Amino acid sequence: LLKVYRYLMKNKNIEVTIFTDKKNKANYRGFRIERINGLDYKTIFEKILFVLGLPRFYYTDLIKKLKGYDVIESSNPEFYGFAYQSYLAAKKYNSRLIYRTSQTVEGFYLFRLAKFFIIPFARKAYDYASFLLFTNPRAEERCINLGLMKNKSKSLVIGHATDTKCFRPIKFRRQKRKILLSVGGLYKIKGHHLIIKALKKILGNGHDVELWIVGEGYYKDKLAELAKQLSLADRVKFLGKKTHAELAKIYNGSDVFVLANYQEMTPAANEAMACGIPVVAMQCGGDRFVIPSDDFGLIAKKFDVDGMANKIMLLLGNEFRAKRMGELQGKLIVHNFSIEKAASKIY
Repeated sequence: LLKVYRYLMKNKNIEVTIFTDKKNKANYRGFRIERINGLDYKTIFEKILFVLGLPRFYYTDLIKKLKGYDVIESSNPEFYGFAYQSYLAAKKYNSRLIYRTSQTVEGFYLFRLAKFFIIPFARKAYDYASFLLFTNPRAEERCINLGLMKNKSKSLVIGHATDTKCFRPIKFRRQKRKILLSVGGLYKIKGHHLIIKALKKILGNGHDVELWIVGEGYYKDKLAELAKQLSLADRVKFLGKKTHAELAKIYNGSDVFVLANYQEMTPAANEAMACGIPVVAMQCGGDRFVIPSDDFGLIAKKFDVDGMANKIMLLLGNEFRAKRMGELQGKLIVHNFSIEKAASKIY
């Protein structure tokens, strides 16, 4: 998203300010930074609100600091206090409001109960918004099913923007051993543990493979312990966090990208496809939006470890199909999800 805005700043003569909590030290090249005072950010109250299914991340000075902007872009007001505050500010200052989301599941923890109180307020924010941007059709359907929006009259499905100049096929020295790759935060919801279990079956069928996992998170120790229990400690490598430039090389050095995310297709799937690496994904929100048919990638049933392993082995055993799939994937991402395409839609 930052790259999309950089493109717009360069080509459409706009200025962009990023609002971030005072506790964050991050700086973003080329952007104005506005630090705001959070009430619950990185406190026990944030966790309590999350479990209760109530919006979190409220800011004492956000509404005041949003004065003077032509467009305010934010996220889900049913989940985030700052998003609802963005609506209040846009209404107060007569600014254009844009909401953007990739969320495909209804909510977390007690949201199933809290939603009856939250949705009437959130609906006002959605009604006021000029446009609603979604990364996949399932996210759009979720909002309609929850009653947050009446129809699709002001929604736009844009997908995950992908830097196709960074993520592209490059000549890279291949490993002798076949490489499976999984990219995402080390959280249970990302499904890395399912891929480790699939790896066990793949090795049992005579394939000489190992799994690389890129990312950081609280679940790393459990993933490492699972690999150890399955006698796969020497076949699972944790590569940590990587820059986009480093990731592009890692994608190009792998043979099959595997996604087992519980919720939705992630930007990492787009990045792998842009690099021409065949993808095997587990059913999730937006899967057929990114992978329209088996010519562009393979999709296993949700939580079906054996099915996922079989589809991975199908590609490992058929180099021609894997190569052809990679070529088609790359063209699809360039045509539908490049930074330039996404920026044009957002603008």
